[in-house]
Amino acid sequence: MMKIITLTLLMLLTLLLPVNARNKGVQTKSGFKGFIFPSHDSILHVNLGPIEVIGPYRFKNKREERKYHQTEIDVLKTYPLALIVSNELKIVNEQFENSSFDRTKRKTYIKWYQKYVYKTYIDSLKTLNATQGRLLLKLIHRETGETPYNLIKSYRGGFNALLWESLGFMAGANLNSTYDPEENKMIEHVIQRFRAGEYN
Repeated sequence: MMKIITLTLLMLLTLLLPVNARNKGVQTKSGFKGFIFPSHDSILHVNLGPIEVIGPYRFKNKREERKYHQTEIDVLKTYPLALIVSNELKIVNEQFENSSFDRTKRKTYIKWYQKYVYKTYIDSLKTLNATQGRLLLKLIHRETGETPYNLIKSYRGGFNALLWESLGFMAGANLNSTYDPEENKMIEHVIQRFRAGEYN
């Protein structure tokens, strides 16, 4: 069962990650503005970004508290992968829009990139359990606004989407999984804490 979920997620990453993903660096800008000298006094001036404070999650009982801690583990393992899919989807779309890829070149590119993605991400995907695999499908919808099924359909066509949907169904995974923050309050709370930098 996990082999099919792993293959399904690998297919999504294959479709969405661009060639230059391994060469892509993270650039940050410092908020340091230097020294200001009013009345000949030296004052260090630093612009700080807004800090979001996330209140604690209110547990109804010990069982819910245990569930929250397990949710933390699952989200921290899968959410970064969903962010990769979302960020790289934007780059892939720009790459195809700005390049002269015809249908043949696009197929060749995707075939070559499948091998690259397999080598790069298969170890991470193999570590996901069934619950985390299903959660990742939901989080992909949260970050991209599209279900994994629709993403496969857009990039590989309806036949491939139906094929992968059938394989996912047999593995207990739904490629049409959607994410509603109201229905997934516990997951959303962990994500907000993650985005606020609490887990760094």
